[in-house]
Amino acid sequence: MSNSLEVFDLDTGDHLGRVVDLHVEGLMLLSDQPVDLFRSFALQVNLPMRLNGVHEFLLDAETLWNRQSLNGQQYWTGMHFTNLPDTSRQCIEKMVASL
Repeated sequence: MSNSLEVFDLDTGDHLGRVVDLHVEGLMLLSDQPVDLFRSFALQVNLPMRLNGVHEFLLDAETLWNRQSLNGQQYWTGMHFTNLPDTSRQCIEKMVASL
């Protein structure tokens, strides 16, 4: 089973990538395709395990920056949360505290 947090665009259902860094202000995403800059997204983050009784959490975020990876095959994208529901914040805080 994968331990990664997979991220999906709720509007399109597209898989955007996986979380490589996470905190209560935002996240860094690693993806196969570049993600549009300065765009707002409604996101679903799927958890690899059940946490606080859920398998995923929802939030809204805006892309702030992106860079191509050193190998040129993937992209790093920084996203800032614009709406973080309490249940999602609790999941993130629990994950960050366990690192």
